[in-house]
Amino acid sequence: MGTESRYGYAREEDVSGLVASVFVDIRARMPFVPAIFKALAVDPPALESAWLQARQLYDHPGRAAATERLRALADPRLDWVAPPAVRAAVTAFRDDLPNMVLIVTSLALALDGELPRAPRPAANLPPPGPLPPTPVPEDRSEQPLYDEVRAVYGTEHLPSIFRALGATGLLAKPWAAIGPYLASTGGRAHVAQVRAAAEAAARGFPEVACFAAESARPVLEQFRVALPINLVFVLAASNAG
Repeated sequence: MGTESRYGYAREEDVSGLVASVFVDIRARMPFVPAIFKALAVDPPALESAWLQARQLYDHPGRAAATERLRALADPRLDWVAPPAVRAAVTAFRDDLPNMVLIVTSLALALDGELPRAPRPAANLPPPGPLPPTPVPEDRSEQPLYDEVRAVYGTEHLPSIFRALGATGLLAKPWAAIGPYLASTGGRAHVAQVRAAAEAAARGFPEVACFAAESARPVLEQFRVALPINLVFVLAASNAG
């Protein structure tokens, strides 16, 4: 059971109305629509609210430095050298994930009342329209490794990076090399460090905290767990030696 089946999961090519406007605004900044926004799209007001906070953080002049610190901390520096095809397949995720770790942590802190609630900004969304083709392929079937990934992650959600690698037949080698690290005591401690650093970083942007959609909590909890693990995985899968 993935996030798609429990919560619903919007495809970029199928959306319309408010969801399409939000997705157009996301694609103006990001190479693809991150999975959390696809999962939240079944509740358009919650999606819009999440994106309005995320957009403020993404556009904040201090965001890049914060995410670069997260990227440096999350790199596990494993000995395994990723094949060129794997490195190419994870490029979009490598560039996007530090931002999404910070954004989802910020959303969770706002929803939990850990950040003072700021006024909601004006939406000023673009009109709905067609999106450019996504650079991220997606395997919409199930593969035996997917349940193993979910077991290591401790989530029902299967991160998009694994569906992208699965769609191109590239998942087995990086998972065999990196999965045991993620499941190890050291790997779990490393992920906990990344999660704590993301929380500290998100607390540095209290002015963006406007998210209060309680209906989004189940989805947000899944991604808050998964995204720091994703970041460690993708940096290991980007290692060129």
